[in-house]
Amino acid sequence: MLGVSSSSCFSDTTYGTTSNGAINGLSWGMGTILPDTSGPYISVQIHGLTYRYKMVKDPDTDAKVYVRNEDAVNGGYVFEEVDDWSKVPGGTIQKYFRFPYIDSSRWGDGSMTVEGDGEIKDPFMVYNYRQVIDEELQKCYLTPLADPQCPGFDAALANYLNNLQEPTVDDPFYDEWVQANLSLDEEAEAQEQEEQVEEPEEEVLLEKQLGAESSIDEMVDTTEQASILAALAQVPKIEPYYIITIPGGEYKDVLEFESTDIPDNPRAMRSFATDEKHQTMVRSQYNKEQ
Repeated sequence: MLGVSSSSCFSDTTYGTTSNGAINGLSWGMGTILPDTSGPYISVQIHGLTYRYKMVKDPDTDAKVYVRNEDAVNGGYVFEEVDDWSKVPGGTIQKYFRFPYIDSSRWGDGSMTVEGDGEIKDPFMVYNYRQVIDEELQKCYLTPLADPQCPGFDAALANYLNNLQEPTVDDPFYDEWVQANLSLDEEAEAQEQEEQVEEPEEEVLLEKQLGAESSIDEMVDTTEQASILAALAQVPKIEPYYIITIPGGEYKDVLEFESTDIPDNPRAMRSFATDEKHQTMVRSQYNKEQ
């Protein structure tokens, strides 16, 4: 079977053509040539068919050929075509039919039958169909626990919880593996404690200096600071900076600028006139178009 597939976020649709239903005889079952429709999420609709056969008969005899598919739901025939070969010589006939999508559940057994004097040779019958798979229904059908909106979710969840058992591990290799990992964890923890004990003295001292509980005496040499303040407080060493007189006075301006008139730039005036002329020409073009 050949088909072209197109999909969306909700369904997957495949179009195709069946194999020859009449390859083994003049009657056939549709279940042997149509795609599988066992899941409730799969639907197949037939929208066309093609048949062909060779009629062998005497031109003077009467004969009719009935090509049919039974209607498995309503009774009668979902498809029926009659070829009248009365008083005509035999030959090959081929016909095409297209119709609205009809669900495959209605398409019963197919057949080609002769009424009168004649024989059918090389029968050929194929159907055009589309197969639609509803992905949401498929997900729920295969795994009811996939979505709380799936039909039967509550029953499937209850069944899952009732059958849930506490896992038991009775495997000597598993126990050995667990013990080995516990030993590795203990060794790593002991090594970490040793590293914490053997911290460098410099790091300990720095942590102590930066800690909130450190006192001023531990962070600053208060004796040296007191001697510096005492030296700065001596009046004889500071007083000379207050009695120095810096000579000053009045500095008069010595530069004078004469007032002059700056003439207009004629080149700039000509440029303005040229720009105005250009703008007038541009406007005139738009004015003509309007």
